[in-house]
Amino acid sequence: MVIISFLLLVALKQKQGAIFAGATAFFFLFANFYFPYLIEWDSENLYRYFIWLLHDLAWMGCIAYLGLKDKVSWRQSVLGQLFCIPIICLNAFRAMDMGFNSFNFSLAPYQFIYPVFETAIVALCWIPIFVYLKNKFFVKSQPA
Repeated sequence: MVIISFLLLVALKQKQGAIFAGATAFFFLFANFYFPYLIEWDSENLYRYFIWLLHDLAWMGCIAYLGLKDKVSWRQSVLGQLFCIPIICLNAFRAMDMGFNSFNFSLAPYQFIYPVFETAIVALCWIPIFVYLKNKFFVKSQPA
């Protein structure tokens, strides 16, 4: 979905939205690339959460940098970072839960909250498309 939004934003010549969606798509694709190797390497289910936490921090840093340089919309940058904070907290909580006691207290919140905020980040990539379409088709002409 993120790649599709990136391609649509490039076609619509929405530069800031395309950069945000492109950066997000890059990080999603990179995570999908190393995921099977990480699962194979981390058989104890501990270190993967720290690696995903660092991955999300890198995405946040990239989006923050692009927002400060006016390459992406500051609203998208701030909202993306706010949506990523619960994901980082969940990864840290999950790592501590798995490392210290293996009681899986974090499993239910992890399985519910993580997909909600990941979906919100994907939806954030689509917002510039909807704003463009709204402005193109639903803006009434101003009388002179």
